[in-house]
Parts: sequence; structure tokens; C-alpha cells
Amino acid sequence: MRSTPGCLEKMRISVLTNRTLGHGLGGVQIHVDELAHGLSARGHNVVVLSTSLPGQAAVVRRDNIEVHYLANTPSGLYSRAWLRESVAAFDRLHRERPFDVVLSESLSGSGLIRCFTEIPHLPFLHGLILEHLVSEFQEIEGVMGALKYPIIKIPEMIFYTLAHEWFVIKRAKAIAVTTSQTMALIQRWYRVPHGVIKFLPNWVDMDLFRPDASRRSEMRSGLGIPSEAFVFLMASVLTKQKGVQVGLEAFASSRSIPNLFLVIVGDGPHRVTLEEQAKALRVEERVRFVGSVPNPETANYYQAADAFLFPTLRREGLPFVLLEAMASGLPAIASQIGGIPEALGDAGCGFLLPPGDIKALEARMLQFLEDPRSAKQMGEAARERVKRLYEKAEILARIEEVCRELVGTRSGWRR
Repeated sequence: MRSTPGCLEKMRISVLTNRTLGHGLGGVQIHVDELAHGLSARGHNVVVLSTSLPGQAAVVRRDNIEVHYLANTPSGLYSRAWLRESVAAFDRLHRERPFDVVLSESLSGSGLIRCFTEIPHLPFLHGLILEHLVSEFQEIEGVMGALKYPIIKIPEMIFYTLAHEWFVIKRAKAIAVTTSQTMALIQRWYRVPHGVIKFLPNWVDMDLFRPDASRRSEMRSGLGIPSEAFVFLMASVLTKQKGVQVGLEAFASSRSIPNLFLVIVGDGPHRVTLEEQAKALRVEERVRFVGSVPNPETANYYQAADAFLFPTLRREGLPFVLLEAMASGLPAIASQIGGIPEALGDAGCGFLLPPGDIKALEARMLQFLEDPRSAKQMGEAARERVKRLYEKAEILARIEEVCRELVGTRSGWRR
């Protein structure tokens, strides 16, 4: 049944993304998964279009969601093939049963927004392309890496900005941003009217991510960590940009403190290097590399910890892991970069540090160790903050409302 402006009929929604959780764990993948399931739970029909996934069926159906993995597209990547195939697949599905609105992650809907101008389109922007140049710089290794950055990376980023990002921002009927920083950049760089930009931040499930004493004891036992120990935790994809190596270096400075442990949740290309670093620093016996964990199960690992470390070097949007840690009652020590200061705020939820400042990180970690009661109070403040600002049901309701507004403007819209 098609939606009618002003009524509460259910919508048929297409979601475009180059990656799902099947492609790997990451912030965008979590956003897509929870967005699709959240809207489906509200009764809407959701169809996800994504790139190919080797070994997976072309179409996966669950609940009120269909996920189409498009053949002949490079897995997990933006490409000309993705632009072509996403338009073709959408056209076929739209002819079979018309869509009311399109949601897309970053530039995934670049092809659609050119070809289907009559359909409302809401892209979710977690940051801007040129911001990623700073993050990519952190990955440079060796002479070839240094040459690749100005010769390949900078022209590539400029191309995507001019050929895709500019077009998506200028043609979308509304633009969803997850941080006020991204909103300000779009307004300054692209001169987009304030009313077009919708502040729709990432969210957290307060029931799943919460303090739980019984799970804490169980998880510590499974990890071989004493109940009385103080545990720091880091969770991310293990790349150089995420700064886990910075956290390891700072942790090693406290190696003489008894009953101090570090848990690292996640996997990635930098894992072997990090494991070697832990051995070189002689802290491997007190560091637990957990590996990749399905997102709902990460809640258990937050329970095992006393504080969260997020020493990223990357210009983050609004990291799910930070919100999850805060909802779990953990104080955070995090880099003052991207949308992180916005998440932590000034409510005494933790500490912000210059990215890569190992000495400052060491000092703040020691402060938590010397005053665990204060750390616990910060954790309680952190949970209250995310409950007030980033509660899942409220954010998804706001997204649904924006979708209905867009459906209501469908006839005769032009900007």
C-alpha cells in the first residue's frame, strides 16, 4: 500500500549501501542494519540494495526486509558497476512495486539521485570526503605510500567530491547528518539551506548496552581476568587510523601496576602488528585480543571493563562504539577529533585528548586507576547523557518522521 501525505500508512523504503554486516563489522554497516530493522519493526517494507557478497544468495529475506546483493559489482566498494547495477535493480523493483522514499549511506545513492528525480531521497552523511584525506594520511607507510597519497589519493578524493558528493548534496530533498560538525561543514562548503539538513545522529539500544553485574563476573571469568582487576577496553576495526597502537603504548607505561588489564575487541589488517607490539612492550599476558564479535555480543565485553579507550587518529563521525560504551556505564578517554567531543560533551563523562598524545593518555589512565570511584561516577554520567540524547527508539522515530515529510513533498518538488 502506497503512503499518503499526512496519514500513518506504512511506507515502502529502499536503503542503499555499499556494505552490510555481511561484508564486515563497521559503523556504516551497523547503521544500515539497525536502520533497516528499526523501520521494519515499525511496519514499513524495507528493501536494501548492496554490493555483491561471495557465497551469499542474491536475495536474502528476513522479517519485513529484503537484501539484494547485486552481481557484477565489486564487493564492498563504490564503482561504476555499482552505480549502473544499483540503478537497474532499483528500476526493476520500483516497477514491480513503487517505492515511497530512498535512504542511502554516504554516496551509495549517487546513481539513483541522477535518474529518479521524482522520488524523495535522504542520504546519511557521516562526514565529508575531503575530511577523509586527513585520515588516509595516518595510513601512509613507506616511500610508496608517501608517493601514492599525493598522486592517487588526493586526486581520487577530489574526483569523488566533485562527481558524487556535490551532486548528492545539491540534489537530495533532505540530507541527514550525524554530527553538528558535519552540518556546519555542509552549510559552509556547499551553501545548503539550514532547513534541508536534518540532524539525525547515531543511536544506542539502552536495554542491550547497560551495566550488568552478573555478566561482568561471567565475562571476566571467561577472559581469565580477576574480579578485582581494573580493565580498560578498546573496540574498533584494527587499522592504523583507529590508534589502538597508541592505547597499547600508554597501557604499557602502567605495566608495573598489579591487576591491570586491557581488552581489545575487533579485527583488521593491523592486528598482527598490534599483537607483536604487545609482545615487544612485554604486556601480552595482560592484553586480551578478542577478535571480531557480532555487534550485539560486544555488550558483554563492555560489561567486563571499567573504562573505555578510544585514541583514534581518524576524523570520526559519531562512533557507535563510543555511544555503546557510554550506555554501558563506562567513562571514556577519547581523541578530541571529529564528532567525539559532541558525544562526550562537557557533562563529566570522561576526558578528551589531542590525537596521538601518548603522555596525556597515560596521565588520564593513571587518574582513573588512582580514583576508581570518580571513574565510576563519570560512567554513570555517560549513561545518562546517551539516554537523553541518543536513545535508539527516539532517533528512529525522528527518521521515520523525516521520511513522512519527504513523501509529503513528493509532488512538484524542485530546489
